[in-house]
Amino acid sequence: MANFYLDLQDRRVQEVAKLLNNRGYNVFDFEDNLINISNNDVCIVSPAYKWKKEILLKIKSGVSVFGPKLQDELKNYFNNINYISLMDIEDFVIENAKLTAEGFLADLIINTDKSLFEQKILILGNGRVAKAVWYLLYKLGVNFDVSMRRESEFNLSKLIANKSYLGESYKDFLLQYDIVVNTIPAKLFSLEDEKYFKKGSVLFELASKKCLEENFEKIKYVLCPALPSKYTPKSAGKLIYNEVIKYLEGEK
Repeated sequence: MANFYLDLQDRRVQEVAKLLNNRGYNVFDFEDNLINISNNDVCIVSPAYKWKKEILLKIKSGVSVFGPKLQDELKNYFNNINYISLMDIEDFVIENAKLTAEGFLADLIINTDKSLFEQKILILGNGRVAKAVWYLLYKLGVNFDVSMRRESEFNLSKLIANKSYLGESYKDFLLQYDIVVNTIPAKLFSLEDEKYFKKGSVLFELASKKCLEENFEKIKYVLCPALPSKYTPKSAGKLIYNEVIKYLEGEK
């Protein structure tokens, strides 16, 4: 029977460990036991895990690894390793996006001092996380606007948003918004863009890459990393566990 080596610093992966233990598997801390990992063992790290080259060099060939989407410069380190990117599994990504949206709602309430229904909200992006936030706010009856880069989905956004922008046209209207939610993993704003924002507004960062590299004095910039781990670790852990079990049972 294979042993499991897990990134136990992450709360959702701690839940995976509990589920594997209940199934009778041996579970060990990943980074503390790298030297003991052998062929046919399974490693599980969180979708937010940051790989270090010194860690990668210690993973032996023949090992299966579940983790985040790999950056191109790291792929060569996994030539002889069976790497399963959780963020390339469509069902997982969609369900994880829903949990991210729930976590964002919690951060939104904590970091603002007015009711959601009294604030003007703009969501940047139309990927899975953006759409999960759209639908959650829509179900709650919260009014919001959206901006996107893909013209192909522009009409879709009109079904649930009050107003839709394409490209960077939203910048001319940023002064209207109390809350801006970014889901686009790219730098979108430079220091000269501060003038576009409403004083006292809040910019929430849900993307994996910051849209704002320099802090603006007139706004509050809230980073929201690993929201499923922060707010819904049991549900998020179960999502990861289910993908691991599918793999072990030959469904993947």
